Amino acid sequence: MKKLVVIGLAATIVTLTGCSDSKSTTSTSTPTGSTNASATAKPEKLTLNWSVTSGNLANVNLPAADKDFVKKAIEEKFNVDLKIDYMMNGKEYYDKLNATMAGGNVPDMFISGGAESQKYISDGITGNLAPFLTKAAVPNYFKWVSEDEVNAYQIKQGEFFRGMNIFPRNTYAAWHIRQDWLDKLGLKAPKTYDELTKVMVAFTKNDPDGNGKNDTFGFSAAGNGANLPFDFPQWLNNGLVADFMITNNTYIDNRTDLKVEKVIDQVVDWINQGVVDPDWFLNKPGAQLDKASQGKVGMFFSGDKTTILDSNPTSVANRSKALDPKANWVPIFPLNQPIIWKNNVAVDTILISKTTAEKTPDKIKRSMEILNWLTGDEGFLLTHYGQEGKHYTKDGKKITLNVANFEADIAKAGNWLNVYNAFVPDEPKVLGYELVDPRINDHDRAILKTVESYPKHDALPPVSLVPPAGINIGDFRKEMSKYHIKGVLEDKSGKNWPQYREELMTKFKGRDIFTEYTKILNTALKNKLNDFK
Repeated sequence: MKKLVVIGLAATIVTLTGCSDSKSTTSTSTPTGSTNASATAKPEKLTLNWSVTSGNLANVNLPAADKDFVKKAIEEKFNVDLKIDYMMNGKEYYDKLNATMAGGNVPDMFISGGAESQKYISDGITGNLAPFLTKAAVPNYFKWVSEDEVNAYQIKQGEFFRGMNIFPRNTYAAWHIRQDWLDKLGLKAPKTYDELTKVMVAFTKNDPDGNGKNDTFGFSAAGNGANLPFDFPQWLNNGLVADFMITNNTYIDNRTDLKVEKVIDQVVDWINQGVVDPDWFLNKPGAQLDKASQGKVGMFFSGDKTTILDSNPTSVANRSKALDPKANWVPIFPLNQPIIWKNNVAVDTILISKTTAEKTPDKIKRSMEILNWLTGDEGFLLTHYGQEGKHYTKDGKKITLNVANFEADIAKAGNWLNVYNAFVPDEPKVLGYELVDPRINDHDRAILKTVESYPKHDALPPVSLVPPAGINIGDFRKEMSKYHIKGVLEDKSGKNWPQYREELMTKFKGRDIFTEYTKILNTALKNKLNDFK
């Protein structure tokens, strides 16, 4: 589980160039790959230019050529010179990518967000994937996604310009609570909103840490000076699960639903009772975890499955125990609701250069061969767990990580495998593997099993929701957040929410946006949805 290593927030784009050093270390097992690549006569050597992004590339740096066993394996196996630009997903990545494209150098294959891909396609930059991304050409890829999902993911039905970048299906959303505080105050884990509110009051007023001071709060979140985050359980308490869902054959944008009135009222009630960390609105992301680690709050929300694990050296659990050895964080689903969160949906796309596809299609074919390898057993294992016999051992379908070697060569060397596994999430079960990570003890396994078991729903079919041309969904969300905060901090009531919602739907084009979303969804759902209201 390499992602237990905490990575920083800044990244510098790096270009991987040149062929591997002939003296570089090879993989313990000789790669066996696709039929095309393993033919007796090697295909013509090609130079491939890729650009990749993911949320796991902050402060990631590829090693020297003699240490990069993945690059060596790919270049030898597929007879290519592979050049990769890589960066953490965000504005800087797209600024760099757009500048490269403006200079006439569109990567042969690249990863893009859904909204960005719409522009690249409409601008005529991307190529038709239909001849290349097929089940015959990349059968391993279709072990992770279905043909129906990929077809539904197109911007226009009947066209095929976007591959679906493979995404992790399960999510690990949970609230986490101080069990030792519950025990000290003689309280049971809350299972309803009323019970939860009573616990939050007790955590605030009854000295749960026993230091004789009135210095604790029940709950904290990170509003980042702009938002009313989903961390607040009031959203779920009113049936609003994550950001959107389909209910009674109707698309629901949860953050602008009429039920937000009650959400605001209940958040204000908690604030008035003094149970919410008063810094919640200005807290930057992560500040709420710092406060939990410092023993200042007794509950927080997180979607990171390593947040309270012993095996994560910088987890809230470990940081808390450094100050209070009795600290005991546990996951909790504190509401009598049928589901806690949603399963993941596709976010990023795989695109190809139109120029490359038309003028040198062999480059796209070769890229697809590599993609097929990355999504198959050999490529998956090498790009996630390293070299067999050195970084892990394999007994049938059981993979046991050699932690010392993995951390020395990969994790502490910049977590560089994340560059190559940007196309494939760390979900070995898809290929039938069981990962044994010695860093994960019984306590951690129990937590992971609990959080993984919390019920979620499939929010939407695998489509990319994009607003009508000329409307920026980011601008709309900014106005929406202003109204949320106005209700909580100025009105101190949700009474004006229906009026605010109508302004969002009309003045700020919300109804146009969500009508378009419904139209897109109906293409995939065969017109089952009602009109958005």
